[in-house]
Amino acid sequence: MFNIRQLVLPILLVCAAIPARAEDSDLKRIVDAGAVRLGAVDAPPYYIHDLATGKWSGQIPELTEAIFGTVGIKVEYVQTEWGTAVAGLQAGRFDIMGGYNATPARALAIDFTVPVGITPTGIVTFAEDPTAYDTWEKLNKPEVRIGAVEGAGSTRTAQATAPNATWVLVPTTDGTFLELESRRVDVVLTTTPTLSDYVAARQKGTIVVPQPVLGNPSNYGLPKSASKELRDWMDVAITAGKLDQSLTRIWEKYVPPVE
Repeated sequence: MFNIRQLVLPILLVCAAIPARAEDSDLKRIVDAGAVRLGAVDAPPYYIHDLATGKWSGQIPELTEAIFGTVGIKVEYVQTEWGTAVAGLQAGRFDIMGGYNATPARALAIDFTVPVGITPTGIVTFAEDPTAYDTWEKLNKPEVRIGAVEGAGSTRTAQATAPNATWVLVPTTDGTFLELESRRVDVVLTTTPTLSDYVAARQKGTIVVPQPVLGNPSNYGLPKSASKELRDWMDVAITAGKLDQSLTRIWEKYVPPVE
């Protein structure tokens, strides 16, 4: 049976062979070096950093190694933070950054690949009856206190859907869970992988995905200065990996399909 991944290497080689007008393209530089630099944040389950070994694992490392591994390019990790990642891309500290939601505001500063997948938005609660929060209509009430990270893509989407709820916004994900544990909010809202990681670690709380399902795309960010050839090749590689299910299997390992 024809393997769509057979298309990827020839396209990569053709793109890399395109003459650079002023200097080598980002894609050619990565091909020549045999390595791509990935900005990495220690934020499970997206990125997990083993301090003892220095090894990175998690959703984004697995996806990135699968994408670039098809053509024998290794991944080098450059540690960063979410809040400074855009500046890191712009300054050339690393080539790409995974796990970004493409938004119009962010697109003014950096470029994006096509989405690797859609991450559903969910809530976690300690309520005895979690069905009290299983729809956005039920959440959209002033008496419902929702803890969320200020400025996050999932927060912005949910605020537009449930504007009448009482929103308690804090700077960090850990801060939202402290709000829940101190009973200052009824639910914490964020992406389902983050909720699953919290419940697994604390062994408490019930995850609910309110209906209808909301979600945000997960893309790779690239600097505006990145060559079009690199972005185009990544789009081809991501599309191929989704079609042959290799990337889909990794994605669903961390983001199970919502029924």
